[in-house]
Amino acid sequence: MSNLVHKTDGGFMEKKDNGVKCQKCGYFLKTSEITAAYLYGKILLPFNSGQCKMNM
Repeated sequence: MSNLVHKTDGGFMEKKDNGVKCQKCGYFLKTSEITAAYLYGKILLPFNSGQCKMNM
């Protein structure tokens, strides 16, 4: 599984041979199309919310 989320249904994108596929609806992106899909808002990067902790 990758860290990408399909914006339409909130499904996680699963890595396949030559791209990623949504686990909920089956939306497929080739590896070369991932950047464009992110810029157009079709997929999201999940961000952790809350306080950030650093261990030093």
